Amino acid sequence: MRGKIGVTKPASFTLVKALHEMREKNRMACNDKSRQLLGAREIMVLGRLINSWKDVVGLQLAHKTCPTRLIRGCLYLNVSDSPWMQTLVFLKSNIIEKLNQLFPDMKIHDIIGRPGEISEAVEEMLADADWPDWQQENAHALPTDDVELAGLLERCQRKLDARLRGLRQRGFELCRSCEATVTDSPDGICAMCVFAAREKNRAEVRALVKEMPWLTLEELHEFDAQLSSLEFSALKLALLEDTLAFIKELAVELAGEFNQASYRQMRKEMVRAVMFYTGCMPDEVDLDQLHPEQIADPDWPMYLTLEALEAGEQQC
Repeated sequence: MRGKIGVTKPASFTLVKALHEMREKNRMACNDKSRQLLGAREIMVLGRLINSWKDVVGLQLAHKTCPTRLIRGCLYLNVSDSPWMQTLVFLKSNIIEKLNQLFPDMKIHDIIGRPGEISEAVEEMLADADWPDWQQENAHALPTDDVELAGLLERCQRKLDARLRGLRQRGFELCRSCEATVTDSPDGICAMCVFAAREKNRAEVRALVKEMPWLTLEELHEFDAQLSSLEFSALKLALLEDTLAFIKELAVELAGEFNQASYRQMRKEMVRAVMFYTGCMPDEVDLDQLHPEQIADPDWPMYLTLEALEAGEQQC
């Protein structure tokens, strides 16, 4: 599709939707053989015209008129009301000139307006394009002596200002937290900042649970009121898996070369794992007399004998 001369414009979803609606209405209207169905070639032609219509006639007239057929150089339009039908008469020659400049292959020589509705899909497509003109934005003084660079930066800034003004007209504002993303949330915080804050809270809760595995969900709600029971269970399971992996690493290290500090660390991690595994308190864990339901890894009894094995080897 083409818009302004020399600029290729992609066919948007709303344009495809508008053409589909137009073809379906034409199909329903063709009860007699005197009226022909819109063919694939004509659909392509209408698509090119509709996609560039606002560039030819301006947004105001584009909201009131829409191309519907092109037959032997005669372009038919739906016009929303009679006053605009009269306006079209005065603008017809200028529109034809612009169309032939933009689409010389169509050879349009006449325009005929007929009362008709402008489809919702076309209105939606026009609403997407109805943004403030960046050239109407105020220029900014930029601290640079490079004239070319200053011109580029000023143009970018004015386009950004126009974009933000258009977004505000549609109910969006810059995020109050990062001031980099637009949002329409009631609290003015974008989804990225909400997610970042949630991740920060989750990291703090994870650190608390790791150091104090006996904490309950209700106690953790003082730090993260949004933490659910499902999330709490998943967090404890992840910490249990990390702790079991660490215990195994320590046991492998001790089997290769025993040292008392690593052995004490392994026992400490085992107590932590039991609390994650069963939900019991620290004083309910006795590694020398573990209950079967407290053993999270069947290799633990073997790990706990490593000290005795080392002592026996030293005696020998």
